[in-house]
Amino acid sequence: MKKIFSVIQILALLVILLLIYGPLAKIGLLPSLPSLFRGGAPKIEDTPVIIQQVKNIAQMFTQTFYDEYVYDTGLIRTPLFTANKRLIFIAKGEVISGFDLSELNEKSIIRRDKSIVVKLPPARILDVVINPSGFETFIEVGEITFEESKKFHEDARRIFDRNAREKGILKNSAEQGRQMLEKFFRLLGFESVDIIIPESR
Repeated sequence: MKKIFSVIQILALLVILLLIYGPLAKIGLLPSLPSLFRGGAPKIEDTPVIIQQVKNIAQMFTQTFYDEYVYDTGLIRTPLFTANKRLIFIAKGEVISGFDLSELNEKSIIRRDKSIVVKLPPARILDVVINPSGFETFIEVGEITFEESKKFHEDARRIFDRNAREKGILKNSAEQGRQMLEKFFRLLGFESVDIIIPESR
């Protein structure tokens, strides 16, 4: 069983490497695969142009938090002679965290021989995804307007965001990003890899 799990881990790492390596090699931040087979140390040019191209990759996802929440508006009192309203629905979705690479600048990557220092921005919540099918109405009393429904759904997204933060998604995201990039650059031949990530707020 352990051998099977180890193989799965290796395959997962290879998939991650291919996903990261392709775009970075294409823009010139990392050597192409053919050049790796010709030997020689990896070469990274520390230029603002390269950093600007890296920004086009935009985001690196490292953690996903799945959540389910029962949202109850409580009794919504309406004007006299109008029926009061109430809505209870179940929301299911995910919170995605990682890094916004558009914040990189020319000082973010420093390379000397077989040593590399990568300064990432803080890990942050990149998206809260609740698809329309993720909202299931449980109780609806009275006529809920579109604007009211939209507000309740936005409230659910904020609750998902808060729950994910309380569960440590940003801390876990930063650590996973650090480990992933460290393994990646060591596989490229770098002997010293330092991934610097400021604490998220």
